[in-house]
Amino acid sequence: MHALRRYKLQLLIQQRFNNDRGAFILESGLSKGRVSQLLDPKEAFGDNAAANLEKRLKLDPGYFDTLDARTLQFALAFEDLPEHQKASWEDLVAMLTGKKKPNPP
Repeated sequence: MHALRRYKLQLLIQQRFNNDRGAFILESGLSKGRVSQLLDPKEAFGDNAAANLEKRLKLDPGYFDTLDARTLQFALAFEDLPEHQKASWEDLVAMLTGKKKPNPP
């Protein structure tokens, strides 16, 4: 969930604020450090932070937790793949991101 929230925040800054973090900071009332923290993959982007930011920016409740149609389409298609193909995609993502492959459930 934290990764989705970070992605949605990056997209919001890009689309609504034309990649201008200064404009985002002014409208949101957050500090530069807090914005950096929310965008940092090593830090949590919790429920309270998401809800507070939605209120500050007058976004719909749950904005940071809602998948867009394209992302949802990809997720559903991935779930329909045979296990060996899922494993191959997970290996590729791990290689590209430098992150370890997730453990199977």
